[in-house]
Amino acid sequence: METTEALDKKINKKAPVKKVQKEKTKLGTLLLGVPVILWLLMIVIIPVILMLIMSFKIKSGYEITNIFTFQNYLSFFKNSTYWRILLKSFRMAFIVSFTAIIVSYPLAFFISRVLKKGRSFLFMLIIIPLWVSYLVRIIAWRTILGNNGLLNNLLMGLHITKQPLSIFLYNNFSVILTLTYIAIPFVFIPLYTALEKIPNNLVEAARDLGANDFHVFKSIILPLSAPGFITGFMLSFILALGDYIIPQQLGGKTGLMFGNIVWSQFGFASNWPLGSALGFILFTIAAVILAITQKFSGEEGIYM
Repeated sequence: METTEALDKKINKKAPVKKVQKEKTKLGTLLLGVPVILWLLMIVIIPVILMLIMSFKIKSGYEITNIFTFQNYLSFFKNSTYWRILLKSFRMAFIVSFTAIIVSYPLAFFISRVLKKGRSFLFMLIIIPLWVSYLVRIIAWRTILGNNGLLNNLLMGLHITKQPLSIFLYNNFSVILTLTYIAIPFVFIPLYTALEKIPNNLVEAARDLGANDFHVFKSIILPLSAPGFITGFMLSFILALGDYIIPQQLGGKTGLMFGNIVWSQFGFASNWPLGSALGFILFTIAAVILAITQKFSGEEGIYM
């Protein structure tokens, strides 16, 4: 048998080897992270920094001067139009997020907790719209809601109306409806993931103790799926808050949102400094919402 001293020598010889292997693993992980960091720098961090720098400049005539000023931010706080449209955008984004959760949660619950076969097929059906062009989906809804669209033709075919109704398009309703449709896959995925991860033994234990389906849902399933609620709400809220294409295509004069104001400054008005300031304000709001929701979604115990 080997003595204690011999065993100690073998352990001491292996220790440096393990240390070198750990250092190589750490180095490999860091090298793998370099492309991700560079990608984030190019498409997120650097553009935001450039936008922030531009927001402190000012447009003079047809030129942008390099004078450092807070005038663009003061214009936002002084102009009540910006405030009203921003609050309206908040309200519409909240309605979109709430509606998307109401629609997505029963679907996610049925597919993840009730359905035994065909889960993958139904899951794919719900996320398939993500594979279709964003503009194609918007044009499709404009066709459905238009005067000669599917909805009006259906109502006239059933003799509910005698002529096409114009209330379905170019208003807040059409914007909210289309944004909700766009947001549903982004809400469904985190809800499905959260519901699928709930251990079945917790549900079975609750039923063994005499809990009915309602109490099981209220005490176990709903609290444990709350992180999916918050993540889905955050994704849909930010998506709806910053959108400008859907309000432009389907909103008409009454469906204007804050994203359209930002876009107009970069487009028709050619006032890039003011557009950058308004865009950075919107970016800051979205970042704060993201930070708050990430804090709450990470603390699972808070939902119990």
